[in-house]
Amino acid sequence: MTYQAQDKLMTQAEVKEITGLADSTLEQWRLKGKGPRFIKLGRLVRYRSSDVQAYISGLQGFSSTTEADMAKGQ
Repeated sequence: MTYQAQDKLMTQAEVKEITGLADSTLEQWRLKGKGPRFIKLGRLVRYRSSDVQAYISGLQGFSSTTEADMAKGQ
């Protein structure tokens, strides 16, 4: 994905607020290559808003917890 001028760079705190994920989860996912794509600006970690939205949009939706549990087992 290419950078666009209106593509805001978000802090981990902003991503946490949108997703409800814990800081530790986002940090572990970065180490494991999971979750939304991120960039490094020197020592700073930032997320492009388009990458966060793409990650959320790519998540599978479920109509019940049973359906979600069955998908997890696959």
